[in-house]
Amino acid sequence: MTDVRAVVIDGFADAPHLATFPLPELAPGQVLIEVQAASVNAFDWKAAEGRFKESFDYQFPVTIGRDYAGVVSAVGAAVRRVAPGDEVFGYFTGQVLHRGAFATHVWADEDECFVRRPAGLDAATAACLPLAGVVALRCVEAVKPAAGDRLLILGAPGGVGSLAVQLAAAAGAHVIASGLTEDEAYLRELGAADVVEPGGGLIDEVRARYTDGIDGLIDLVDYRPAFLAHAELLVHGGRAASVHRAVDEALFVGRGLHGSNVTSMPDRALLEQLAELAADGRLRTVITGRYPLDRAPDALAAARDGHTRGKFVIEVAS
Repeated sequence: MTDVRAVVIDGFADAPHLATFPLPELAPGQVLIEVQAASVNAFDWKAAEGRFKESFDYQFPVTIGRDYAGVVSAVGAAVRRVAPGDEVFGYFTGQVLHRGAFATHVWADEDECFVRRPAGLDAATAACLPLAGVVALRCVEAVKPAAGDRLLILGAPGGVGSLAVQLAAAAGAHVIASGLTEDEAYLRELGAADVVEPGGGLIDEVRARYTDGIDGLIDLVDYRPAFLAHAELLVHGGRAASVHRAVDEALFVGRGLHGSNVTSMPDRALLEQLAELAADGRLRTVITGRYPLDRAPDALAAARDGHTRGKFVIEVAS
């Protein structure tokens, strides 16, 4: 039986480390995928530090990582959607933390959230798309930018933000991206029309530049009340999206605003949409760090401690 090498934690006090364990026998409806690449999300280092122990079911050992890309190496007798040799990518979802992407192999039920990769979409690029891409698509859809709409994106340089900037700019929005001075060229290359320094002076600076207000807000950073303070920039009828459940629907309705709390719930159709956009060059993933599997703990630390731009990738060799 094949052994799996994976980056795991064995308890809440444990640091992520490489471990080896036997691969469970496939059930009739399961798929075995040999992982070629995985990507790092903020969720991953937070999960490794036990930050979700009140809201997720940790079933130790917990393998870290949500996003993966690889090749189907075996299927159960009842599987029809994919076959050995198919190149796929996807992500783990749900409230149970046990399986994970930072591994030489992953196994999933046939109906879980993975899809085939189109020709020309390499594994590293595909691995950057699932969680960040699904959230970015949903955020942009929530604010519904029209041509010329002034859209402020907070957290623009990160994995989700880098994709959201491109998607919103492609829709014709005038994207105002929050970013440091060293991020400006990067963000403008992605499609931002304006860049504003994050921090305590951002609201006043946006008000000074856009005296009539802004039409949309995608906040990838703030919880309440900071999110609500930024929402004060919106014009009547403006739209906002939060990834931290910061939208107060009653307050928004009372002010004539529209708000959405965006999640990363699984959706294979969105993965297929992301794959098409990336394969034909309309959506670019920016990889700013590459780590072998045995250095995945270093990637988690870098994502936690550093200023994140784009995505970090774990390159897996089984």
